[in-house]
Amino acid sequence: MSDVVQRVIMIASAFSGISAQRLTVSSAIDQDLQIAGEDVADLVEALASEFGEQVRQWPWQRFAMLDEGLSVWFPFMLTWQFLTWPIRGSFSYPNSFERLELGHIAAVIEKGQWFDP
Repeated sequence: MSDVVQRVIMIASAFSGISAQRLTVSSAIDQDLQIAGEDVADLVEALASEFGEQVRQWPWQRFAMLDEGLSVWFPFMLTWQFLTWPIRGSFSYPNSFERLELGHIAAVIEKGQWFDP
């Protein structure tokens, strides 16, 4: 595992509260680490201070909620989840964000420019 990957995992661990030993290159910032809102801004700031300002220009809004709070549609989605739960077999809040994995963050840093996962 490269030094960049290890450092990205350490930074992500600090913001997610999850032990670095439990994180892998396939851990995603929203889906697995539950980093959202101001925590995303803080994560971006930490990555930018260590790896360069270009990190701020990445399309973070595609991968995590940047605003705090719930969607205005939350009550309707919750009702739909509750009504269809017996049919679907699961009760989960739909996630519209793409996965941004720690390994991809490290690969973009190593390459020096953004590319899609």
